[in-house]
Amino acid sequence: MINIEIIGINNDYKTQHLFIRQGTTVSELARDILDIDTKYLNVGVFGKLKALTYTLQDKDRVEFYEKIVANLKIKRKNSAESK
Repeated sequence: MINIEIIGINNDYKTQHLFIRQGTTVSELARDILDIDTKYLNVGVFGKLKALTYTLQDKDRVEFYEKIVANLKIKRKNSAESK
């Protein structure tokens, strides 16, 4: 068993610690354990983007990021104009 830390699942950015079996990939963690659809997520380990095939290691910090849908500059400009 390995110990991992998970951040950003529910957009609350609280930390969760899980014990999972050795050899678990990011895809297996998201799909089978956390029941997350990875179609709209990017995953990082210690701030570096990783493929879904990455095999998790002991004490990894797994971070889930939402894919950016809109350009943030345009979004801020539209928000400022509407105020």
